[in-house]
Order: sequence, then structure tokens, then C-alpha cells
Amino acid sequence: MHIRTTVTLPGMPSQVVNVALLTAGESKSITTIKSSMMQMEMVQNDGRMKVTDLKTGKKLPAQNMPAQNLANINKQMGSPEDYNNPIAEGNLWKLTPKDPAKPTLYYSQKNKRVMKMNAAVNGMGAVSEFEYCDNSCSLPGTIKKVTIKSKAPQGESTVTLEVLKAKQRHLLPMKIFNVE
Repeated sequence: MHIRTTVTLPGMPSQVVNVALLTAGESKSITTIKSSMMQMEMVQNDGRMKVTDLKTGKKLPAQNMPAQNLANINKQMGSPEDYNNPIAEGNLWKLTPKDPAKPTLYYSQKNKRVMKMNAAVNGMGAVSEFEYCDNSCSLPGTIKKVTIKSKAPQGESTVTLEVLKAKQRHLLPMKIFNVE
């Protein structure tokens, strides 16, 4: 997956971060991050992680770290048991969580997807709106764009994640996930 993230904070110029993410299941991933401030690569393999600074070539010693798939937001959303019965709100179904730490979801029956999510982030409300790929994409139904807006006393902040390219591969050499 190739993702471009644009962060706009009140009174500051926008910052753009490009991320390439290659995963092999839940426990193996390579994440390459490039921006004007940093260029690094993180390799995760079964609870071990290695970080390389791409500008200098320096590597941090490999360390133990819980495996996480950065492309999976399902854990944040929870499961159907975590929500009360849906209620209609406009053309979407509003799913209110039983636990206030979970986000409120807005589900489209027509698209069979969550289209919007309200969550508390650092004590502020954040609204995420999702766009999905249609049949013209190589992976139809996957997330195409997420726009996250939050309001603070200083003004509105916006984070936009755009999936520029998404591909599914079945054969990957496991050697690329080496963290020695």
C-alpha cells in the first residue's frame, strides 16, 4: 500500500508524509516513511522490530515490540457486540458504543461500509469520513481516503490519508522481513 498523509494544523503550513506499507499477515510488515523531516524504514517480524534511518543508513538495534498491522483499524472500531442497537440518522445507521472509549460509527446499508466515525482523541472530538474504492481499483471495497477533522481552541486540524496504490501479493520472500 502507498499512502499519502497530509496534516494541516491551525496557523501552520501543511505537512505531507508518504508511507509505503507491505504486510505479510498480522506479524510481519515493512513500513517506509518519507517526509521533509524524516526518512525511515521499520521492519516488524513476530514481535521484533528494526528501524533504519534512510538518510544516514544507521540502524537502531532490533528490539522486542508487540506486532501490529498499521493498516487494520478494526481493533479501534470493535465488534458488533460492543454497540447498542442501531438507530436511523439520515441515510446512515448510527451505532452508539456501550463503552464511551469506543467510537460512534455511521454505517451505510447501501454500501455495506462504515462511512463516518466520531471518536475522542486527546480529549477532543474527531470526525473521520471514509471513501472506498469502487470496481475501477485493483482492490475494490478497500479504503481509498480518510479525512479526520478535529476542533481545538486554536482552530480546526485536518489529517487526510489517501491510498495512492493498493495491491495484494501472495508470494513474498520471507527474507525481506529479517530483523537481525
